[in-house]
Amino acid sequence: MEKNCINLEDIDDSLGCSGNVSGIVPKLIYGYHNDVAVWPDEPMPVDANSPMSLEESAVLTGDVVMKDGTRAFEVEFTEDTGSLTINPVGEIDGGHMEYTLTLIKAKLNKKILGFMNAALGRKMFFVVQDENAIHYLMGNKRRGCTYVTGGDGATTGTTSSDRNQASLQFKFRAGRAFVYEGDVEDILEVHTP
Repeated sequence: MEKNCINLEDIDDSLGCSGNVSGIVPKLIYGYHNDVAVWPDEPMPVDANSPMSLEESAVLTGDVVMKDGTRAFEVEFTEDTGSLTINPVGEIDGGHMEYTLTLIKAKLNKKILGFMNAALGRKMFFVVQDENAIHYLMGNKRRGCTYVTGGDGATTGTTSSDRNQASLQFKFRAGRAFVYEGDVEDILEVHTP
């Protein structure tokens, strides 16, 4: 008989005391994938006779810890232009979750073009916070997040009513969908032994 890894439970229609606000906070934590020393653990049942609850199965355990001498950074972007989607993709018996982060940074400048240069062809990680105060980690010990080429890219705009901007998109694949409840403050300080 097949054992279940996750117990099913009733799910009610409650939105909680704070309701449900769409969108993501217009400030992200990011860094190079290879600057991370420790990644949080993905949830797994203790044994075949102890399936996880629905909530336990969706929470990473632990913190992102940077290597000595490195730190994560923040990037702010134009409010109400960012989104994070988590979509199930793949063929039968090959399904997984694909995270897609999309954002717009208004006004082209040397720093944003440099960020595009730094991300091109490199594995990155992102910590994204939604407007309901839930964090999501794009990246794990096996795989980084990649900058998607193509799309709108950077544009000066055509008329005075157009926005001069960079449109950025990043993708990450994981076996399942998770929230991140680890550190989002110390990660921004240079890690020392």
